[in-house]
Order: sequence, then structure tokens, then C-alpha cells
Amino acid sequence: MPDYSLGIFIVASPRQMNLKTINFAHIRLISLYWSRYVVRSGSGLVYLMIALVFGLSVAHIIIMPVERLMALQKKQMGQANPQLIRKTIIDIGQPIIQFVLGIKSFEQVTKEAVSPQLRLQNGNSNDAQSDNNTSGFDPWTDFLIEKKPALLSVIFLILIFGMPFVISFLAFNQISGDVQNHGLRYLLLRTERCNIFFGRFIGTVLFSTAVMAIIIATITFYLGMKTRLYPAPDLAIWAVQGFLALAILMVPYISVCSLISASVNSPFLSLVMAKVAIAGVLLMAILGSFAWKPAKYLLYALPWGWQNNLLHPIPAHWLGAVFASLAYTAFFLTLGYIRFETRDL
Repeated sequence: MPDYSLGIFIVASPRQMNLKTINFAHIRLISLYWSRYVVRSGSGLVYLMIALVFGLSVAHIIIMPVERLMALQKKQMGQANPQLIRKTIIDIGQPIIQFVLGIKSFEQVTKEAVSPQLRLQNGNSNDAQSDNNTSGFDPWTDFLIEKKPALLSVIFLILIFGMPFVISFLAFNQISGDVQNHGLRYLLLRTERCNIFFGRFIGTVLFSTAVMAIIIATITFYLGMKTRLYPAPDLAIWAVQGFLALAILMVPYISVCSLISASVNSPFLSLVMAKVAIAGVLLMAILGSFAWKPAKYLLYALPWGWQNNLLHPIPAHWLGAVFASLAYTAFFLTLGYIRFETRDL
């Protein structure tokens, strides 16, 4: 009777990683096909709808009070005063941005907002004025709300915080769906696993970048045409910078979803795990820091800890954020590729 033990061992043994099989023509073809395919798939349409609704809703919430203020000025004064409106935006936005950037705590912001009012009530107007003069802006806040269009800066900060929660609706099903229905077995007759893995990752990044461009272009066009508070060149330049920051930020989060999608067999489980991973790191860092201060460093397990630096005025800071984004992406993609290359399909 022949001995099949060696054959059984070879079949059962895990695949070995082989980056020599990378074919850039295949990756390009797969990425372009995948970026078009997600438009027709449920995940792509859901992401497109949620991203557009979220981005445009944020813009509406930020711009609407300014439009009402302009309408009130026109009614009372006959015309709007852009300089006065910009000053009002700066006065309101300064403490909010300082809190969001972590420059000042909520208690500090509240104290600075209340103390001048108390002094005015007590008749110490000079003290209140001197307090306002000495408080000043830190360079980062000054850059975002005085040197750049403040409304657009606020919108960018909210999008930088919120879009990581949205991106998983697009990126959760890069691999897991085809693993579940065994569709990858037929595709592997024509190409290698590494080409599929990296091609679909790049296709997801392309689609995410295109959606981000649509959102930023729409918001910037509406802000420029409706309010006319800022020069068009300033809006356009800052819009491009904000778009690049958001597009770069999405890449490491997509790589996290690539790792998860390559590790499980169920698209639903992949989505749940992506949500838990992205939101869980943030929640554990925030809640844990109340009991143990060093717990805040959990933010750096994902880009949460540095992503605002993509809008920093100092090149060393935003370049560091870009390199950190690339490092996170390389790390999670490597883990995802190892898992996908060695797993049973």
C-alpha cells in the first residue's frame, strides 16, 4: 500500500510567504477593478451615503449660524460686515479649537470664558481687558483660525475626528466576503494572493480618496459662494491641504480593516471587529486616563494620538504625522498580508 503521509503533510502545511510573485500590472488591474466594483457593491454605496451625509451635515452645522449672523447684520445695518463676522468666529472658535487640540483642558477653557464676565459684573473692566490681552493664541490655534479660513479649519478638525468611524463601512469587506463564498479560489487561478491583497487595498484607498475629494470640493465651493468671508485663493489652498490630510489619514485605518478582513471569514464579523478596534482604542484611552493617566498613551495604538498634527503649521509636526501614517500602514498591511498568505481559503 503506498505511503501518502508525505503528500498529506504537504497539503496540510501552511503556505509560505512569497513576495517574489508580486506583479504590479496585476495589482494595478485589480485595484482599478476593485475601486469600480465598490461603487456597485453595498459597502461602497453605504460608505458613499454615510460619508456624504456626515461631511455635509458637519459643514451645515458650522456654516448655518454664520449665515444667520450675516442675515441679521443685513437686516439691522443694511449690509453684512465680513471683518466683524470673522472676528466673532475667531472669538468663539479659539477656546473650542484649543480644547480639541488638547492645548487646554475643558476646565481651563471654561474658567477663561467665565472669569472675564465675572470681572465685568464686578466693574473690573480693565482687569478683564488685560486678561484677554494676555491670554493670547498659541501658534497652532492662531494658524488655524487667523492665518487660515477658520470655518474650514473647524470643519477639517471634526472630519479628522469622525471619518475614522466611517471608513470601516467601506474597507471591512476587502477579503472576508470572498473567503466566505470561496470566490477567491477561482481568482487565484489567474494571479497570486499578494496581488489580490495589495490590489484591493489600493482600490479601497482610491475610492476613499475620490469620495473625500467630492466632500471637500462641495464644502469649499458652498462656503466660498455663500458666505464670501475669505478670498478664493486662501480657500482653495487650505482646501487642498485639508483634503491631503484627510486622504492620508484614511490610509492607516483602511490597513487596519485590511488586516481584520484577511483574518476572518464573515463580512459582518469583519465590520464589527473594525468598529470595535477603531472606537475601542479611543474609548479605552479616554476612560482609562481618568483612573490611570498613562492610559492616554493607548491612543497611539492607532493614529488617534497624532492625527491632528496633519494640520499643524510646523513642517516637522505634519511631516512626522505623514511618516507615522506610513509606518502604521506598513505595519498593519504586513500583518494582514502574512495572515492572508498563510491562511486556508
